[in-house]
Amino acid sequence: MIRDLNKILSILGDEDKPISHQLLRNLSELSQAELAQFQDAWAGYSQARRLALMQALVSMAEEHSQFNYNAIFAWALDDADPNVRVLAMEGLWEDKNVAHLPRFLHFLVHDEDVDVRAAAAIAVGRYLYWAETNEIPGRYAGETAEALWDVYHDPLEHVHVRRRALEGLGSSSHPGVARIIESAQYDEDSFMRSSALYAMGRSADVRWIPYLLPHLESEDPASRMEAARALGELEAKAAVIPMIRMLDEEQDMEVRVAILEALGQIGGERAKQALELAAESEDEAEAEAAELALEQLYAGLNNLYELIDEVLGLDEEDALGESDLWDDGFYEDPLEAELRRLLDDGDVY
Repeated sequence: MIRDLNKILSILGDEDKPISHQLLRNLSELSQAELAQFQDAWAGYSQARRLALMQALVSMAEEHSQFNYNAIFAWALDDADPNVRVLAMEGLWEDKNVAHLPRFLHFLVHDEDVDVRAAAAIAVGRYLYWAETNEIPGRYAGETAEALWDVYHDPLEHVHVRRRALEGLGSSSHPGVARIIESAQYDEDSFMRSSALYAMGRSADVRWIPYLLPHLESEDPASRMEAARALGELEAKAAVIPMIRMLDEEQDMEVRVAILEALGQIGGERAKQALELAAESEDEAEAEAAELALEQLYAGLNNLYELIDEVLGLDEEDALGESDLWDDGFYEDPLEAELRRLLDDGDVY
């Protein structure tokens, strides 16, 4: 891509002009030479403009996966402004490059800013999750879990850092994690209690479902939201009816969105019907959230069809379309008939 970065960076530095998303497209996939140009321009920006630019880049990266600003985010980890360092870590949220991990571990323990340490705890927690799910080598699970464990148990550490450490530990297979999660749900700090619910969902352990269900009726909106999210991650069928009922009365939009997302993760006929109804809402945010949840629900259903094809030994040429799948005579084998019954019954608990 040929781009006149000097002109682009000059315009981006003009505080009399809003930051153009069109111009931000040109900062994607910077080469080393182009990154050096960016660094030179950055030195001339005001602190406020730097922060605004980083916020805009993080938003672009979250909303448009085709744009990659990782070169900028990785460089910005060294910025003197702690707010910029926090945003740089947020921007690298999908980057599985283990070369960043030592920096995040250092920030977690040694950075003087509470928000930076909290952001580092979130980042280290991601690496722990990736290690536990084999998205990066499993050997990184040990050092990440140990670092988060030590921070959580440090009585002098700020509660916002400790709670983020607990959230990260949720995905750890360490046998002691379940005990601290259970203890944290009774913590006197409401933020820590919410983080305990988050960690339950992150654990992929269905033992937490009975603990989570009562929190759907909590007076605290944050607890209701985290409980809904966690139940969605755990694909808790038992939560479908309670969450559908919540939609009749819930006033907090963040909680409503969490419920819709959870219904999309859990799936089933009743969840689908509730999402289809919510997709017709006059509230644009709610309708959009419901549509996205429906997309996830259908994606999960398609994955199930693919699994059935694999179990039955069907390749792509043999696989039938959805309209043919239910033709009489196809599922004659008892096992296949049971599979069909389970698919028909979207509300199996």
